[in-house]
Amino acid sequence: MTSFVRFTAAVAVLVLCSGCATRLYELPPPPPENEKRSVSLIPGEEERKREQDYKDARAALIDLNGLLATKRYEEALEKMSQETRTMLEFVSPDKGAKRPAVETLATGKFVIDGETWQLEPATALIAEDLSQLSDSVEGVVEQESNRRKEIFAAVPDGGYKKIVMLKEGGVWVLHRTKIEVEE
Repeated sequence: MTSFVRFTAAVAVLVLCSGCATRLYELPPPPPENEKRSVSLIPGEEERKREQDYKDARAALIDLNGLLATKRYEEALEKMSQETRTMLEFVSPDKGAKRPAVETLATGKFVIDGETWQLEPATALIAEDLSQLSDSVEGVVEQESNRRKEIFAAVPDGGYKKIVMLKEGGVWVLHRTKIEVEE
């Protein structure tokens, strides 16, 4: 029986030691989302993915513009990031409305710095003209990732307006957290 006790003690020591060994090294936490990189072994795959992301984000942007132009505001809100919807509620002239963000879009009234502005929602949120969109502008450093695309719309004065699209839940949505007004 003493050999059985020795055997049991030896097994217990091994179990304890194996438990200690697994705690000697812990895996580091994953990198933040904006630092994650996808690596493909297929030549040109990353470039094709970036191009497809741009096309998908641009199509979502054009679709959103159409929804705003046809006054389908409930559907349009679904194509905006949560932060954009919150911003629209914040600038609403009627914060007591059942859906302040829809009210902002429907009336075209935006309260910015205590002053009420009458703006066309599509122009205020996106751009005046979407006929000339591009993936990049010379001299502009972009902050893109596999979940963020920057699209540039040409403006009449020869400049551009940057439009940020985010991928939320596998869908590209508009991300705008402030409205710029010209006085």
